Amino acid sequence: MFSILDMINHALGYVNVNVKIKNQIYIGIGIAGNLYLGYVAIRLMQNGAWLRGILYMLVFLALIYFITLNVIYYFTNKTAKYDLSPKIEKLLGGKPKEALAAEQQAQNNQQQPYIPATVKTSYIEQENVHQIVDQLQAANIVRLDYGGMSDDAVIQQAQATGEPVYAIGQGIQIPFSQLKLENHRLVIYAGINQMDQSPVGHITKVGLTDVHDAHEDYKLYLASTVITGGMSKIAGRTSAIEQPGDYQVTAQVAYEDRQG
Repeated sequence: MFSILDMINHALGYVNVNVKIKNQIYIGIGIAGNLYLGYVAIRLMQNGAWLRGILYMLVFLALIYFITLNVIYYFTNKTAKYDLSPKIEKLLGGKPKEALAAEQQAQNNQQQPYIPATVKTSYIEQENVHQIVDQLQAANIVRLDYGGMSDDAVIQQAQATGEPVYAIGQGIQIPFSQLKLENHRLVIYAGINQMDQSPVGHITKVGLTDVHDAHEDYKLYLASTVITGGMSKIAGRTSAIEQPGDYQVTAQVAYEDRQG
């Protein structure tokens, strides 16, 4: 059973699909694998192997919890009421305030006053990002023309770097963006101006620190918001191959100690 699931998992690695859809498929694979694990646990206990059966059942129940969190995140726009992930991450990663202070010191040593944030986007937020790119293109602020490069130049760059070449280039700075606290999440609102702003993602980490812990200890300010990714070209055997792709939102934040 697990070998079949592993084959499916590897096969998905060769398919170019939306990241959210791929994660939804992975969740389905995880559910199938966990059901099989539960079946094995029951059979072990029926055959008298109580210790192994109980251990397998405990793992089965723990995986149900984490699978449920993933279902809520990837199939809805809601957040789990009892999400222990930040606490688990805090236990594994040490004291978040000390970690953030260490990152601040490292940034100061490099004369970089901002810390990168990890941003996740829902399906609706991804649509908002596409709309912003369309508006910037219509206003002649952005050109999705691969920097004016010919296909031959695109192929040379793709072969040299081993990475796709994006129509949007290295990324574009969104003209307006700000942070808003909504439903216990720090949501990034952005647009071509303040009147046309819409949610484009929410911050999950500040550096290596969970955003809830960082927000508890520090006042966070959005320093910059950049759109990367999207349509790209890769080097084919005889020509450049264009392929669609999701945009990513990257952000940097500034912060100050709440006790300062």
